[in-house]
Amino acid sequence: MYGPDLPPSRYHHQADPPPLPNGSKALSLLLRLCAMLLAVVSAVVMAASSECAAHAPSDDSGAAASVVTFTYNRFGAFVLLVGCNITAAILEALAVYLHVSLDVAAVTAAAAADEKDSLDEEEAPAGVNIPAIVLVVVDLLVHALLYSATAAAYTAAAAYAAQIGACARFAGQVERAKILSLAASIAVTLAAVAKDVPLPFNVPPVLG
Repeated sequence: MYGPDLPPSRYHHQADPPPLPNGSKALSLLLRLCAMLLAVVSAVVMAASSECAAHAPSDDSGAAASVVTFTYNRFGAFVLLVGCNITAAILEALAVYLHVSLDVAAVTAAAAADEKDSLDEEEAPAGVNIPAIVLVVVDLLVHALLYSATAAAYTAAAAYAAQIGACARFAGQVERAKILSLAASIAVTLAAVAKDVPLPFNVPPVLG
């Protein structure tokens, strides 16, 4: 009487499913920012460490022990920490930019896909996502820089503990720089893990 029924799926849009929680992306971005800040502060604390004046070991002649003055650049591991942490902070800033750019691009692409009729238009083949590849490479470089610099600083501090400990203030600044560098390393690792852990909350697209 009313003619054959037509398939409803071709003429009626089904309600879009609710978006998945994107809290993990926000947490990952926050940890990246923390790692960048900690790396910079660690490098600044080490580079600004006060000059240390220590007594050199005296010989058997009975002469008075001479005073040796040095700063952090006397130790190659501490110089490495400053250079690596500054470089890692710059790379992490690039990673934050790529992280936000990729998310904004994904939101824009999803909005554009909603406007077109997917039944009448063929989907374009997905190309190589260069920014995503660059982000992975940058993450690997940041991990390598922070962990190698932190390990070298802890090793040098243990090897020259007596010389460094001759100046309480210098030793304190070295200790703070090491801890901050270790915290930056841990924050980078947590950022890499957090992006794959689903969290049950949403944030605005720019932050997610």
